[in-house]
Amino acid sequence: NSIYMSLTGTSDPYVKFKLGGKEVFRSKTIHKNLNPVWDEKTCILIDNLREPLYIKVFDYDFGLQDDFIGSAFLDLTSLELNRQTDVTLSLKDPHYPDHDLGSILLSVLLAPREEQREVTQSLRLSDLHRKSQLWRGIVSVTLIEGRELKAMDANGRSDPYVKFRLGHQKYKSKIVPKTLNPQWREQFDFHLYEERGGIIDITVWDKDAGKKDDFIG
Repeated sequence: NSIYMSLTGTSDPYVKFKLGGKEVFRSKTIHKNLNPVWDEKTCILIDNLREPLYIKVFDYDFGLQDDFIGSAFLDLTSLELNRQTDVTLSLKDPHYPDHDLGSILLSVLLAPREEQREVTQSLRLSDLHRKSQLWRGIVSVTLIEGRELKAMDANGRSDPYVKFRLGHQKYKSKIVPKTLNPQWREQFDFHLYEERGGIIDITVWDKDAGKKDDFIG
């Protein structure tokens, strides 16, 4: 992606994915890089194939409003079912349609909902099996949303996040501020080892600045 936004001649890019006006995934930020490699995976549930996936790239600015780098649409109806497809999309700015803002590369797999877990899991297992023969398998957890969580703050809301633990493996979701119905849509992969148990401990917490976080459940 040949992108330049910041005065330093570089950017701190991240990507937002939207479907039907709602944000369904946000990537991590890659600092000081015009050719970022994210190598992140997400699973997005599609209700209507005719609704394109809207992709927006931003330059992260600490303490300031993030700069818009460019955007693109992915036509989901153009994808072949159950076939991993590499897609290169040119980034555009609606206000400056002639400007070259670089491009973004995605690897996309469209699968029927009932087959989705099986397909993504088999891909992930084949990738990771080469790295270690000790793993019995991979458990891929997609944290989608919370519903009607307990209000822990004086404003009648919470700032919820989720912690996952399997043995020594631990993950923590992002914090969604001021809500009892958070939308996370994050994915976590656990390695299953032969000699250890297979119970994932899931706890939900309310983030409190300056004091101990409240346990929700």
